[in-house]
Amino acid sequence: MKITFLGTSHGITEKGAFCSSALVTAGDARYLVDVGAPVDTLLANLDVPLRDLRGAFITHPHQDHYVGLAQLTYTVEDFGRFLDVAFPVLTPEGIDFAALNVFLWGDPRGHERYRVEDPPPRRVRFEVYPDAPAEGSLIFDDGVLRVTAYPVRHIPHSHAFLLEAEGKRVVFTGDLLRDLSDYPRVATETPVDLVVTEAAHVRLDDPDTPEILGKSRTPVLVISHRAPGRNPIESVEKLAARIAPIKVIAAFDGMTLEV
Repeated sequence: MKITFLGTSHGITEKGAFCSSALVTAGDARYLVDVGAPVDTLLANLDVPLRDLRGAFITHPHQDHYVGLAQLTYTVEDFGRFLDVAFPVLTPEGIDFAALNVFLWGDPRGHERYRVEDPPPRRVRFEVYPDAPAEGSLIFDDGVLRVTAYPVRHIPHSHAFLLEAEGKRVVFTGDLLRDLSDYPRVATETPVDLVVTEAAHVRLDDPDTPEILGKSRTPVLVISHRAPGRNPIESVEKLAARIAPIKVIAAFDGMTLEV
């Protein structure tokens, strides 16, 4: 399994950085975790064809984690060159798809190209997964990748994901509470090969942060979705020193890790 970070920013404008999105590669299949970045353009820059996409998974209903779906959907649905592209988007509750339809396909009164009540055939299929119980719930399994959702408390309908493919296990925590009291147990109770945790709201230099993250049962911890004003790169380096031997890496746009 490979993880390519397409967007690692908290959303405040930074040079060379987009909002949260990661590309997961397992064999010839590609998947997206969050779509806060203009992924169609970024995938083209990486020579990754859209027809390789098998699914996308949204951690929670904050716009900086799904706003790229509008551009991706329009690209796939409205240009004849992508007729061979079709994949599901697994989203939590709380996203206003009626508003997205209006934005993409026109005036709700039907004066534009498409009516909301009669949209064009969908190859990007939005599927809402229910809030997961504490023990987690399987939301996707295509025989290559399994995705299990676990609840976190950042906002209503927020989730962490456990991805399993090719004998590897990777946790994406999604956004978490500042005190990390909702740090997902799947990252601390069972061994995993990689944890990607987000640092938009937590402060890495808080006294309790190393203790909580240091319980992760993983050899590698990636810090993504980092707010530089709250968590400068120096805070990542200090965290690494405090939770060794876990290797701590600050993600940057375009970075690829082989798991």
